[in-house]
Amino acid sequence: MSEYILNENLYLGATPGGVYYAVQDNTPEAGRDFIHKLLQHPQTPLFNTEVACELSNLKKKRALEFVHWLQEAGLIIGLEHSEQAPPETLERLLPQLLRTLSDEGKAVLAESRGLYLGSAGFPHEAAEELAALSANLTAVYARHKELLQGNLGYRQRAWGLIDASGNSEVGFWPIYIGQNRFTLIIGGIPQLNQPAFKQLVWALEMRYGNSELSSL
Repeated sequence: MSEYILNENLYLGATPGGVYYAVQDNTPEAGRDFIHKLLQHPQTPLFNTEVACELSNLKKKRALEFVHWLQEAGLIIGLEHSEQAPPETLERLLPQLLRTLSDEGKAVLAESRGLYLGSAGFPHEAAEELAALSANLTAVYARHKELLQGNLGYRQRAWGLIDASGNSEVGFWPIYIGQNRFTLIIGGIPQLNQPAFKQLVWALEMRYGNSELSSL
């Protein structure tokens, strides 16, 4: 259960909704930057004024007000016990986490060049083709961003194939980590509002948050 961070001796964590907010866009924004920095810690820090100032890059009073706003918005949470970043390597972690992010147990994580880093539920060939398709969709979005975000006001960057009822059959969800862009490809209905999504992003932040994928 969430506790009021400013009044309690609690650890500072991000909610799955806060994580999604942070990674679904790469436009610089104070709340987004706060959560990225938080997820680059190997464990949730014990909250204090110094932590608030470090993560928000604000002075004491404004930093505490900002933390309060983030919690009221449901983006961060006060935890009674510290949480650790996933200890496994990304290669071992991805199959089990990806499986839980789809109601069909089918998901792929691709990087910006259209290569997949991990998959669950899809055959190897299908995972390769979906990863390549994700790169093409990103290029399409970049060409039409002014129309989609500017003229039409659509803020989401995800793409999907939907059935006659409007349900997703396969969706492509961007994940921005530092200078890197990944795509989470999900077969069926996505299950993002859960700890597994936070664990996935946390693992990516720990590995790629301060480096470029192409340089690794």
